[in-house]
Amino acid sequence: MTRGAATRTGLAILVACTVLSCTTLARTAKAGPRIQFDHMEHHFGRVVQGKIVETSFPLKNVGDEDLILLEATTPCGCTAVLPEKTVLSPGEESRIDVTYDSAARAGEVERIITVRSNDPVEPVVELRVVADVDASMHAAFEAGETLFGPKCGECHYDPAKDLTGQPLYDAVCFFCHGKERQGKTAPALAAYADSVDPYLTEMIARGRAGTEMPGFARAEGGPLSPDQIESLVKLLHAEPPPPPPEPEAAEEPAPAMGDSDGPFFQ
Repeated sequence: MTRGAATRTGLAILVACTVLSCTTLARTAKAGPRIQFDHMEHHFGRVVQGKIVETSFPLKNVGDEDLILLEATTPCGCTAVLPEKTVLSPGEESRIDVTYDSAARAGEVERIITVRSNDPVEPVVELRVVADVDASMHAAFEAGETLFGPKCGECHYDPAKDLTGQPLYDAVCFFCHGKERQGKTAPALAAYADSVDPYLTEMIARGRAGTEMPGFARAEGGPLSPDQIESLVKLLHAEPPPPPPEPEAAEEPAPAMGDSDGPFFQ
């Protein structure tokens, strides 16, 4: 065989291997259920305080097995609704509807919608909605007036009854500050020295006017007694709990030469 012929043969083999590898990788990338959203973020723009706004996040199963939508969770003030049909065949499309209630909010507000499915590669997807809530129409805006009223009291008032310390935090504080105090719609909370106890007590009891932080003391219309507030202050002396470990992504099988579905066997 001449050198030119050998070169052409080698190139042909290289091209065939490249095609095989690409075909196998493409097939592997879509193996199993795969969730794919049309977009991951939506900005409502300017929203007058108290207005309820809605949007949708279209999605598609781009895999080759049934995709199961397990749940969609949101922080307070936001609602995500899974479609009635939660099992999507390969290629089937659907959507997740999201509603945001801007009552008792002010300024730029962000909400994260966490979607869980049986996608082995990306089992948890986070969607994001943002709104610029304009409170200028409400000169006497007080967050606690709405948060502790009939509409939101089920989340922010009622669960606090008879609780102290960590259980109390888990009942009414984690909505905004995060389960591990890492911060969500409100700042993260660290471990604080005794010297700032008066400041923490004042903040929890009276809140901050014009922000999402209401006064939780009963004198401010909130659900907490002085003893309950003191228990939260003591809790904030301790280091916050560590965040949960990130879920491990399923390993993709390595493409194999001579796969029976590959071009060499067609």
